[in-house]
Amino acid sequence: MSLASFCGWAYAIIWGVAFYPTIFLNYKLKTSDSMSWDFIILNLVGYSCYTLSLYLQLYNDTVRLQYKQLFGGRLPLLSLADITYSAHGLLLIYIILSQIIFGNSLWKFNNQRISFRLQRTSRILLMVLFTYVFLSLSADKSGHAFLNFTINLAYCKIIISLVKYLPQVQHNYRRKTMYGISRMQIQLDLLGALFCIAEIYLKNELPLMKAIEANRGKLGITLVASVFSTIFLYQIHIYGTSPEANNKEKSMV
Repeated sequence: MSLASFCGWAYAIIWGVAFYPTIFLNYKLKTSDSMSWDFIILNLVGYSCYTLSLYLQLYNDTVRLQYKQLFGGRLPLLSLADITYSAHGLLLIYIILSQIIFGNSLWKFNNQRISFRLQRTSRILLMVLFTYVFLSLSADKSGHAFLNFTINLAYCKIIISLVKYLPQVQHNYRRKTMYGISRMQIQLDLLGALFCIAEIYLKNELPLMKAIEANRGKLGITLVASVFSTIFLYQIHIYGTSPEANNKEKSMV
């Protein structure tokens, strides 16, 4: 196995493992109230879009042919590791979703959540993204319509990854505690991002700007993950992981 392939599987495994601390921590604490509803729904949509995008880039002949035509005969810097990570992540998101919706009945939790309504910003974002993706497919006359549709799905994941973290940052700020948030998951996310960047660097044969254009989906997701993992680690530093702040907040309501 080459070093580039090792980095690819390393990031996929690390990012895959990063989901488990949250699932086990929710089970240990018998609550999933630390998870923002907007965060998990946006995550679900984002991973669905990204998994479909990866599948098309790896296995659809039309997309791969159009990619070759646009990038000098080269194929996307993607592998089985990428789609394995994304599909595995999608499955685990459904498990976390079950801990939120069916936590008390199925998982025997003590969830206190009473609202399962998306914030207006999240609803508008999803409507705009879906409208843009499907309208761009029907209106694109460039000769690379299906490739652009596929890349737009990856853009959806980037934008959703950017936006989905904001409600969680706000949720943490309101609670004034990171109780129920796994520090290990955040650290694994950051480590996985480093391996992902290393893989792209080692596999790349294009000039810098062309490489960024050709791999903007994967690079964008990695950059967003790196930035918000750093923010969450800072929130753990300033808020701590004690349940006391959360209990005080509840007592004031």
